[in-house]
Amino acid sequence: MNTRFQNLLVRTCISLTVVPLLSLFNACTSYQLGSPAEISFQSIYIKPVANYSFAPQAQAVISAQLRERFIHDARVIVVAEEEKADAVLFVDLTEYNRSAGARNSNDTAIANDFDIRLKANISLLDQANGDYLFKDRSIEARTSAYIGNPYAANQIISYQQSERQAMTRLAREISRKISDEVLSPW
Repeated sequence: MNTRFQNLLVRTCISLTVVPLLSLFNACTSYQLGSPAEISFQSIYIKPVANYSFAPQAQAVISAQLRERFIHDARVIVVAEEEKADAVLFVDLTEYNRSAGARNSNDTAIANDFDIRLKANISLLDQANGDYLFKDRSIEARTSAYIGNPYAANQIISYQQSERQAMTRLAREISRKISDEVLSPW
């Protein structure tokens, strides 16, 4: 009776171990690395960014960040000639706003921090049939430009310097959002 109980105990332990392991391996069979979305084009031409906003010199910074983002992603090939591309990306900067985020404690008319917002409309043209895959989608990015120096009393960083630094962050963020929109299933 004792060996019979031991055999039953061994079989129960084995089944309690094997069943969860098989379930675990079965659950992982559909896992795959990378994006499962199929992109309908292999190459893309990125038109130079058009700036219809008051963002200072944003088109060059954003154009460069956007190309770099697509090149690093490597799901599509960025081409230098529009005729050789399967798709063409249009980016229009439409709105640039800055508002005071934090005020100086000694003089509330002076802002120490600015909230900066940039909007863009993007369109993606399929060169093969001349139709837009999507048109005039709105993308928005936000950042802050801090002009007060917290480490030195009564010292202020120039707004132009602060805005230039913020524009790099803003360009990186809006480029990330644009590439995500283009390379995701629509």
